[in-house]
Amino acid sequence: MLPRTAEVVIIGGGAVGVSTAYHLAALGAKDVVLLEKDALGEGSTGRCAGGARLEFSTAINIQFSQLAFAKLARFAEEVGVDPGFRRIGYLMLATSDLALAQLQRNRPLYAQFQLPVEYLTPEEVRYRWPYIHTEDVRGATYCACDGYLGPHEVVQGYAQAARRLGVRIYQQTPVIDVLVAHGRVQGVRTPQGDIAAPVVLNAAGPYAAVVGRMVGLEIPVKPIRRQVFISGPVPGLPDETPQIIDLGAGTTYRREGEGYMLYGPQDREPSFNTTVDWEATVWACERAAHRLPALAQARIVRGWAGLYEISPDNHAILGPAPGVEGFFLANGFSGHGFMHSPATGQVVAELILYGQARTLDVSPLRLERFAQGTLLHETLTMHT
Repeated sequence: MLPRTAEVVIIGGGAVGVSTAYHLAALGAKDVVLLEKDALGEGSTGRCAGGARLEFSTAINIQFSQLAFAKLARFAEEVGVDPGFRRIGYLMLATSDLALAQLQRNRPLYAQFQLPVEYLTPEEVRYRWPYIHTEDVRGATYCACDGYLGPHEVVQGYAQAARRLGVRIYQQTPVIDVLVAHGRVQGVRTPQGDIAAPVVLNAAGPYAAVVGRMVGLEIPVKPIRRQVFISGPVPGLPDETPQIIDLGAGTTYRREGEGYMLYGPQDREPSFNTTVDWEATVWACERAAHRLPALAQARIVRGWAGLYEISPDNHAILGPAPGVEGFFLANGFSGHGFMHSPATGQVVAELILYGQARTLDVSPLRLERFAQGTLLHETLTMHT
């Protein structure tokens, strides 16, 4: 049975929602309720590739990554679950003058934040990773600290730790309305009944705009399908390879068990479609075989589709919602939500409890930036 009241209600049980629930409780919140319409981590988090990187084109995203990496280093000790962070490195390949200029443009920013990013010529890439086709490569960056980790481990780790601190988590419990009166949040409505609460957090991932409209708010987040395929065993490639980001093709490749993970095409139009289009394997395999010729003989054995939650400037939308007191936003991560979730949970919990984020200045990420024309454009993304 659902409780009738709460101090904070969180809508969404992905990595951002459970991280925020944990951090709220760790900072002293006594009555936090999290509602997930399906199962924890079953949405975008469970369908992401699990990548984590330091390289971005804006200071705020780099700061989020640095904070997230620091928290991941303590995750097993703090939360009690090993997140399985494998630092295989990210190798970003530029195949055009525009992409190369983009990588070079980030150099002062990386120096400012002391990121261990190497700038490589095509010859250096060919020498270190001779199995990569580099004839069309103009240059590259490599960051050995980057890698990937387990979405399931992170979600369940935060959920278990949150429960130990008193957070109540309800799965299969959709929010069908957010209750508002006199410009202030009153709580939420579910099929099982209402929960009165002075604070509600929208952490609904690709459904952020749907939840926003419940309070009369337009949140510019679009759900965009991206497909991922896994190949069978691939002879001719070493066991340890970096995560290869092909900026020109808009795709990525990395070792996954005995096979390889290949990105499929990204939809152009928004939808909530998460079915797999198996014909898209042709698109994925053609690009993979071009970059890694050994993949030409690979056989696709499985695949899945998930949803990016894309904002207009590829940055998160964080903070209190204008005009609706008590309604908070943690949306629009544009493919970076999972990797930034340890940091996001910290700063959103601070916003809710203290009125401002004390760990990072996230004021540039408020929703009002779109109306004010102060957008932050993240150009180093894995989506087109």
